[in-house]
Amino acid sequence: MQPNTQKEPSLINEAQTTGIDSMLQYAMDSRVSSVKDAIDLTLQAQAKCEALKYAKGLAKCSAQLGLFYMIMGDHETALEHSQLALKSFTEQGDKQGIAEALYTIGSTEYKSTKYHQGLEHLYECLRIQKEIEDIRGQSKSLKAIGYIYEAFNELDKALETYERCRELSHLNNDKNGESNACNPLSGLYLKRGDYKNALESINTSISLKKETGDKRGLAFAWYGKGKIHLHLKEYNDAREFFSRGLKIHREVGDKMGCGMSLNKLGQICFETNDFEQAKKYFNEAIEVGETIDNQQIIYKAYFQLFNIAMTEGEESQALAYHIKYHDYKERMINSETKSKIKSLESMWKMESLESEARIQRENNVVVKKKNEELDKFSSRVSHDLRGPISSLMGLYEVVKSEVNDPEALKYFELYHHRITRINQTIIDLLELSKVKDWQLSKTVINFDEMVADCIESFSYLPGFDKIKFEIDLDKDLKIQSDRSLMNTIIQNLIENSIKYSRQNIGDPFVKIQIKQTAEDYMCVIVEDNGIGIDEKYHSKVFEMFYRANDEVQGSGLGMFILKSAVEKLEGEVSLVSEPNKGTKFVILLPIIENMKKEYLGI
Repeated sequence: MQPNTQKEPSLINEAQTTGIDSMLQYAMDSRVSSVKDAIDLTLQAQAKCEALKYAKGLAKCSAQLGLFYMIMGDHETALEHSQLALKSFTEQGDKQGIAEALYTIGSTEYKSTKYHQGLEHLYECLRIQKEIEDIRGQSKSLKAIGYIYEAFNELDKALETYERCRELSHLNNDKNGESNACNPLSGLYLKRGDYKNALESINTSISLKKETGDKRGLAFAWYGKGKIHLHLKEYNDAREFFSRGLKIHREVGDKMGCGMSLNKLGQICFETNDFEQAKKYFNEAIEVGETIDNQQIIYKAYFQLFNIAMTEGEESQALAYHIKYHDYKERMINSETKSKIKSLESMWKMESLESEARIQRENNVVVKKKNEELDKFSSRVSHDLRGPISSLMGLYEVVKSEVNDPEALKYFELYHHRITRINQTIIDLLELSKVKDWQLSKTVINFDEMVADCIESFSYLPGFDKIKFEIDLDKDLKIQSDRSLMNTIIQNLIENSIKYSRQNIGDPFVKIQIKQTAEDYMCVIVEDNGIGIDEKYHSKVFEMFYRANDEVQGSGLGMFILKSAVEKLEGEVSLVSEPNKGTKFVILLPIIENMKKEYLGI
């Protein structure tokens, strides 16, 4: 409905406009209890404005409807009303109204994961609010900007923004604004492990929300309290707070809040091994996310469904979920958005940010140069040491044949053990240098031959003869890739499974599976029933020089080299492992366009 922006005729009296304004304010206040009732009341006010040709009132109606539909998750309708409000307020020269419309447009866009557009509108909104000295409005805008920083892991900037938001609200005695800032502040403190401040912030938010009667805001505060309990693995308390939040979100019609709460409830069920209920929560979250076009809610749900499928041993289903997770996450975070945000920061923030960016670029150049020098040094030293190390290893063979003193031989065994370890580290450093500098080339891979060669190359390892190798290769698989990097990946996976097998069980096995999972992806899965890895060490497995067991020989570079090779091929690696049950590595590799065409016969 197009508003009539002509000047109000004289028949509109102050009592009528005051009555409409009062109705709109009541609708705004009632949104915290029922967004649907707020929309109905605003539509009634809009009809009165149309009848009276009250242009200012019509613009307010459009602005409020934009805000309410944003809360409902109907982003398309929200943008339609907000852009209409922006046009009307601009024609009327109402800066306060312009800022409000820009705030809703920007917030709707970032909630639709259009972060670069949202940030542009929010910064313009903030500029106007500073100009008209709207402190309360500045607080709201800063909170929304903080969310965008947090979405891109700019946690220091997000923290600074939220703290400024809380400070402004407190000075302005804006209790809702302060509580709204406390929610994300609590989340950031939690990420840093600062439980004291996390709890203080969220308890403050809950207290303020109860004081102001903001039912919808209280739901988000319950959600924040639930996150703290979940982080502390206090699952019953976490479930209680997330359920409270979900109940309110459903009552007021906040779909964004519903999607967030459903994902967390699903996570609790996954952590407590209630997989069927977890699946229901995650699938419901996906439905909500698709309804409001929120990529973040969707990809988080798919990632958890992937974890469940992996835990249940459903590899095909897991890979399907992983592809969807990867697709939705990639849609949300892309290079264009990141670069746009950086440019907007430079445009709207103070000149010091430009100086900071320049210094950072200069630092990056220095770091890159130092890294290159370190790589060259590592490669050179490794090459130079190989000769002397080989001589020392040869000396040991001479000693074994010519020295008969048992005591002396014992010390030479220790010497040989250390030299062997140094030699392996040098070999791995050379392999790492090769992977990092490798120029990709394509050849059709014969996986049967490659896997057989890799297994045979480790026949010297202790316990090799006891291990049963189960090989499942897609016979129709004809994929081109870089043979050297692919061999590095498979070789490291097989070596790891053999080295960490359990020799004291009767049926140690290593399962190797290679197949094409979709038109664009292939996967390599290597599973064993070896000693496994405790969950608290999973994040360290791919770190340089990390070794899960000091009793097993190795340099601690194998998994780091594996991850480097996978990343060189633009793939992803994940693992599932449990002590004394075994480990499963899943490598997902994209098939680049040229390879795909040849495979499909295009």
